[in-house]
Amino acid sequence: MKLTQLTTFCLFAILTILGYCAFIPAKHTAAPEESLYDTLQFNTVSVSGVKLGSDYGKVLEKFGSPDSVRKQENAIEDQSDFYEEYVYDKDILFVVNETFSGFELKTARFMLDKLDLKVGDNASKVKKLFPKSFKNRDIDEFNPDWVTVSVQFGQSDSFLDIYMEEGKIKSMITTTEDGTEED
Repeated sequence: MKLTQLTTFCLFAILTILGYCAFIPAKHTAAPEESLYDTLQFNTVSVSGVKLGSDYGKVLEKFGSPDSVRKQENAIEDQSDFYEEYVYDKDILFVVNETFSGFELKTARFMLDKLDLKVGDNASKVKKLFPKSFKNRDIDEFNPDWVTVSVQFGQSDSFLDIYMEEGKIKSMITTTEDGTEED
């Protein structure tokens, strides 16, 4: 009789544990969220021969003295309090802590080397280089000829924003997620 009671107890315990486990929610690992953007690695992007992340001396060596240098307050907390804007005509190169950190290109003077991309190029070139970003482009609600294509720098919150009007690149700007210029 004792053996039967022990067997019944063990069977009951096993069934109870199995029943309990059936109601424990399984841990699901969510699939990584599909990015809406194509990506570039920040330190592989070069502007007319000068890589982002280079010492500011390379900017001066390659492009000469800027037309002006503007010191600006930096809103990004983990960087220095100020950054400099090296102004070459309508183009601006951003220098943070003596490092070439971003740009706002509005003329064809500068180009993104490996991409062979510059202001004035056709939108079709952007579409070919960045199909995912182009598919998810931002079209201005008031003027559908104004389009922004964003390309993410790695997994960061920084982007290369390519602004186009009437099928042509009008400017290329490095930005952070909140829309401020990369500085």
